[in-house]
Amino acid sequence: MFDLIDLKPEHFDKLIGQTLPVVDSTYGFEISAVERLKSPSPRGTPFSVLLLAPEQTRGGQGVYHLEHPELGTLPLFLVPIDVVQGRARFEAVLN
Repeated sequence: MFDLIDLKPEHFDKLIGQTLPVVDSTYGFEISAVERLKSPSPRGTPFSVLLLAPEQTRGGQGVYHLEHPELGTLPLFLVPIDVVQGRARFEAVLN
């Protein structure tokens, strides 16, 4: 299992198009994009992960525990940002 501080954009680049199940739920979030963010911080590259919820699924901002076989359980703070073709889109920012 990865500590969130050790995650890099490259961990998520290869997951674009994959759905990560939400722990204790019947649905998951599809990773739709990974965006590198600009920052003067010397700690590494901050980035955001954009995720799509299943159609007709809505949710509020909060910590969602997503599962991945290699990365383990990822407690990500997700914020809903808009709706794309009937699917809520969420963003997680890691820095």
